[in-house]
Amino acid sequence: MQSQNLSAAELSVRAGFEKEDAIAAMMRGTNLPNMATPVRLADALGVPVEVLFRDQREHLKQVFEAVPIQEVDRQAALLMSAVFKSAERSLERLGDRPTLDSIVSWWKETDGDLSRCDQISPHFDLVSAAEALTSVPRIHHVGALGLSATTLGSAENSRLEHFLETLSTSDLAELNGHIRTVAHSGVGMITPLKRIVPFPETNETVEVSFVRLMLPVRDTSGTLFVLNYSTLLSESTPRRQDG
Repeated sequence: MQSQNLSAAELSVRAGFEKEDAIAAMMRGTNLPNMATPVRLADALGVPVEVLFRDQREHLKQVFEAVPIQEVDRQAALLMSAVFKSAERSLERLGDRPTLDSIVSWWKETDGDLSRCDQISPHFDLVSAAEALTSVPRIHHVGALGLSATTLGSAENSRLEHFLETLSTSDLAELNGHIRTVAHSGVGMITPLKRIVPFPETNETVEVSFVRLMLPVRDTSGTLFVLNYSTLLSESTPRRQDG
């Protein structure tokens, strides 16, 4: 805000909030932001969404290194619970897609019960971590209307698996680590990401920026999965890999 000479009220208007004091209230801590707020602010400021998390990540890293892991788990659970309180109680839709808030609201209301997900199941994927951190995670369901299927042009599990095989070992280790953390902690995770998606059929690639929400869920038999819901921030025009 300072670098662009914007007041809190001006940023509130630019980001499309109904009240001009919305940003000021968030800064005072009297109004909790919802899960989509970082995306709206990044768009209004013309910066990548990860910029808004950068300093906070370093601060959290220092805090986490100074306390026992049990306290980290407790603080993380409290933090996520506070954020979830701001989620809407009813399933609101943006066009034909559910919002991040509505997915979180469904999860809170159903306790992650997959038998009650018919309305939103076409929009999310279900995964579980691979045994080896650097292996491709297990794919159990690809939502036909989700970001994975619409970007890759297929809702087949194998198509998503083939894309994940193109990731580096460090990216796969991070992905499996996130899946394991969400599954074992019972707490959701939201992450801004950028991926290069190859299309072997046309020898082209597309750069996709998105926000990924992960939540622990269970089916009727009690089997644990991780729900993966992503919302698109931006997509580059295709470029040929051979230049």
